[in-house]
Amino acid sequence: MQHPSERPMAKAMYILGQIGAIICHERGPRPQTAVLTKMASRPAEGFSIAVARMNEMCPPRRGHRRALLQWKHKEIRRLSRMLPDPLPTAASAYSQMPFWAGYCQYWEDMLKEHVHPDMHFDARQPELAEA
Repeated sequence: MQHPSERPMAKAMYILGQIGAIICHERGPRPQTAVLTKMASRPAEGFSIAVARMNEMCPPRRGHRRALLQWKHKEIRRLSRMLPDPLPTAASAYSQMPFWAGYCQYWEDMLKEHVHPDMHFDARQPELAEA
């Protein structure tokens, strides 16, 4: 049986993992391991470092980089509303698991959204397809 405080911590870590996926990638998965590890192990400190790093990587100039930064900030604000205040200061190895699950799931969901709906499999059985 889970301790009552484990569930909110797991949800917060999952959301932080999703935020980590947004912050640490620009064009597909290219992880910034140090930033992600800091977010997972020291959520409060890691979150502020990650946002600063993102702003550094995407200076708010005109063009696609500005649009990217605006999208990232909007998505992070949306997810941040679901986080507890204050964020945990430290996370055990066990409580980091939901962080990595959220990190991986975010990109899987994003990739699914961009698959063309007209691309489909011939779901018929091979012997039926020949008939």
